[in-house]
Amino acid sequence: MSLWWASKDQLDNDQMRLIERLPLRDNHLVLGPPGSGKTNVLLRRAQYVRSQGMPNVLVLSFTRALTEFVKTGCYDAQGREIFPRNLVSTIEGWIRFLYKEHKTRLPETDHLKLPQRKALIASSALEFVHQNKLPRFEAIFVDEAQDLLAEEVELLRAWSSTLFLVGDNRQKIWTNAAGLDAVRDQVNDLKEERLTTHYRLAEELCEMADRIQTAENGQPLMTNSQYRGPKPGKIKPNGPMGRTAQIAKAADRLYDQLRVYEDLIRQGDRLGVIVQRTEDRVLVKKAFDADERLVGKAQIIRARSGADEDRDHDPAFDPSCPISILTEKGSKGLEFRAAHWLFCDEDQQYRTAETYYTMVTRPKTRLDLYFASDLPMTLAKAYSPPAEMDW
Repeated sequence: MSLWWASKDQLDNDQMRLIERLPLRDNHLVLGPPGSGKTNVLLRRAQYVRSQGMPNVLVLSFTRALTEFVKTGCYDAQGREIFPRNLVSTIEGWIRFLYKEHKTRLPETDHLKLPQRKALIASSALEFVHQNKLPRFEAIFVDEAQDLLAEEVELLRAWSSTLFLVGDNRQKIWTNAAGLDAVRDQVNDLKEERLTTHYRLAEELCEMADRIQTAENGQPLMTNSQYRGPKPGKIKPNGPMGRTAQIAKAADRLYDQLRVYEDLIRQGDRLGVIVQRTEDRVLVKKAFDADERLVGKAQIIRARSGADEDRDHDPAFDPSCPISILTEKGSKGLEFRAAHWLFCDEDQQYRTAETYYTMVTRPKTRLDLYFASDLPMTLAKAYSPPAEMDW
């Protein structure tokens, strides 16, 4: 069971309205801050639509990690499947499936960067819908819609006349994505809805996130917070220190957190370790495996499906490995009881305010930041030291 999953009696009135009371065949875009239940609403809406005589639906997300996270919500508290797992896929995985079903080779994209590669593959797949080999979907549901490319929006429109998308522009971490602008431009008769109440973030994390980006509705995250987890929340900068020392410090904290949050971890909570580069995941995993306190407790979570390095990798979350090691982009859409952002002062030129906002809002209760020289400016101006700190 995953702690992000909520049963029907745990949903608030706004969430229930979006699931059960919206017209079945209208196009909808649901906006909301981190922890407002967008992903839960997305999957429950898909589940509800299937029960209304529209079983041919598809749920799409961006990363393989997020897809596996969503799949944990396909079961109820008793472990019974309430939504078919095979109707949940990454966008990339679904598009590759289209090529396979139509017996067509993927376009040659080795010379292209990832955004251009994704755009070409999506645009080239448009012709498949006109071959009438597969029926169009009665509805398609898309998580993290702010990171869609314009070509992907066009492909989605071609394969279903009913789209249900959720997103938040403040969590847009793919700089080349057209995102919600493309959705608004290309999807006809789009109805926008908004979730305001959120349940994930401790007060301290809400305040830090608000110092990084202003809420779309102008209200601070704290205004509509219904956080009920362990208190107080905590943010801890760790540095300056070298890479080896950062990993060692994170290992010490993780060992303590495995005990402190033991009950919550048993219910489905996880601890996150976030890095910028894919190769750093292996570096951290080797260090943890060499630590007798953490051996067998950590798992690398990969973001993409179909990559050569991942062919023998099981993407499912292993409940016996509560520590997830993943990249910044791979963490999008996920949540952790506590998160450790290693090497956060490296590669700053690749980050935007949206990246920082997304990373700060991944943990529910505690965030540890590790740096070699200086805390990045965006984080430094958002972090409020404890009042008792010497001045």
